[in-house]
Amino acid sequence: MQASDNTVFKPIKLFNCDLNWTYRDRPFVHCPPSAPQDWAFVKPREYFNWHREFGSNVMFCQAYTFGGYAFYPTRLGPVAPGPGCELFPALFELARQAGMPTWSYFCVGADLIMSNLRDAWVVPTSRQFASHGFLAPESPWTDLLCERVAEFLTAYPVDWLLFDWFVYGCLKTGEFRVQPAWFVTEPFAEIIGRPMPEKAEEITATENLRYKREILARQFRRIQDTVRRHCPQTRIIFNMPYWRAAEPVWVDHPMMQESDGLFAESSDESVVEWLLEVRRSEQRVMTTVIGRLDGDQCDPHSWRKWVDRGCDLFGYAWGTPPDFRPHRSYETGLKVIRDAFAALPTP
Repeated sequence: MQASDNTVFKPIKLFNCDLNWTYRDRPFVHCPPSAPQDWAFVKPREYFNWHREFGSNVMFCQAYTFGGYAFYPTRLGPVAPGPGCELFPALFELARQAGMPTWSYFCVGADLIMSNLRDAWVVPTSRQFASHGFLAPESPWTDLLCERVAEFLTAYPVDWLLFDWFVYGCLKTGEFRVQPAWFVTEPFAEIIGRPMPEKAEEITATENLRYKREILARQFRRIQDTVRRHCPQTRIIFNMPYWRAAEPVWVDHPMMQESDGLFAESSDESVVEWLLEVRRSEQRVMTTVIGRLDGDQCDPHSWRKWVDRGCDLFGYAWGTPPDFRPHRSYETGLKVIRDAFAALPTP
């Protein structure tokens, strides 16, 4: 495993007990979004030690969950109750003491609390694809998100930020039809060069693609500029997720060209190979080897192939409150990844 400068490639080994969700066995097996109280009493040292002993060489914890609450003190939204609002600050300090890089997380496309309090910010028809709907990049949501990022980085200058669900209208952005809305009127005229139609059916396929690409480029640049102004050393990486290689909505997109890393929330061979093909020399490529449960999207046994190709490894699993540790259903895949992390060099 050699890097381009003939030094040994040392991959990022990131596994996280994902606090966005909870694994529930009753009344049936399901994985609902976490509620603010679910992880509020996680002990920071215990959480930190578990991940370090697992073999992670970076510490990861959400700043905000996609459910809409924070694990740090914020003036810009709800926080986990009790000691929950001090979870990230404590982990950040533990990582600094251990000399470990720190990663954190914001969700771009959803905030379950805001989507219910600000329905006017939700993309019309997006609740057909998920009950919470998806927040519109053109709405004041992007202003709030960037304010949160600025506040967070000012207090916690992390090494990397993962921006999840960078999408428009649904997780399959390329298939979503742009909908007329109050926040679409002005940018549609600017981008397309004609007034916004009254009906979605009157927007052509070419216009749909052009509009979504440009709106997401604008949102990307807002986020990028916020990070650069408030913490220039923080690197950024975005999760689509990609559903197949070379989707037109992402080909040569500014996010692809200017992010510090390209992230696949799968180990799908065609997707990861495409990212390796289009990556710029300074960009890292990260593949998810354990996490998604829909079919064969994540293959823990593929880790060696992707490290040999110069990829970083990402994994996640859900616990059952109050126990943050992965649910027993992950046991087989977890052993594979734990052994993989032990076999790989650490910076």
